[in-house]
Amino acid sequence: MPALFSLAGEDLIPSHLTRGGWSDDAQHGGPPCGILARAVENVPTLEPMQVVRFTVDLIRPVPLEPLQIETEVVREGRRIQLVDAWLRTGTLELGRARALKIRVGDLDLPVPETDTMPAGPESMDRLTWRGHFGEIGDLHRFHYDAVEIRTLDGSFSKSGPGVSWFCLLVPVVDQEEPSDFVRLATLADMANGNSQVLDPTVHAFVNPDIGLHIHRMPRGEWIGMRSVSYPQPHGIGIADTALYDLEGRIGRVVQSQYLDRR
Repeated sequence: MPALFSLAGEDLIPSHLTRGGWSDDAQHGGPPCGILARAVENVPTLEPMQVVRFTVDLIRPVPLEPLQIETEVVREGRRIQLVDAWLRTGTLELGRARALKIRVGDLDLPVPETDTMPAGPESMDRLTWRGHFGEIGDLHRFHYDAVEIRTLDGSFSKSGPGVSWFCLLVPVVDQEEPSDFVRLATLADMANGNSQVLDPTVHAFVNPDIGLHIHRMPRGEWIGMRSVSYPQPHGIGIADTALYDLEGRIGRVVQSQYLDRR
């Protein structure tokens, strides 16, 4: 199975596995977030650092066309680094990201208490849900074909809070092993669907942004999500998700939602 993207000089060429559920001609939000994460993480730092905040604004639908990314260091230091990145196709800007990095230290601190871990993926059923968004045909799509989902009590197919585990099945960029951060950023957009209050065949609940906060990088391939959505009748909502790996809590992702009838 191909990667999400292949490299051709400075261009990132999307494969059919990047396609989303809201349009046959646009990517899912996860793959663009993954390559933006890869770009900001690859910017060198003066000291060892970790990305602790990663925000993405998707200004336009991202087409299945060659993409380019530019980065700029906004603040360089030995304690923090702030990096911006722009995603475009040709001269058309599609989205932008900002990453805050903090230096990594070695402190003698007590292990903080965390919230209750969700049950592990081995105890959950694998989700099979092709056509869930009402799409026609059998086109490959990121959320069906590039991600394995193990869900508790029918998350993604019932109304209410959702608890699920996610595993990325393919590389983000061809012949590259994704870092823990890139894997997490690529999967973070799945949180929007993990807690559904609206029927996706009747309403669209598209998130034009992602706000990812990470206090510890995940270990292993599985990312757990406990998600709650809050749609409002004036057409705006929010999805709020706690993030886990198999060892405990790692952070949070929050997404704004544009709501409308399909």
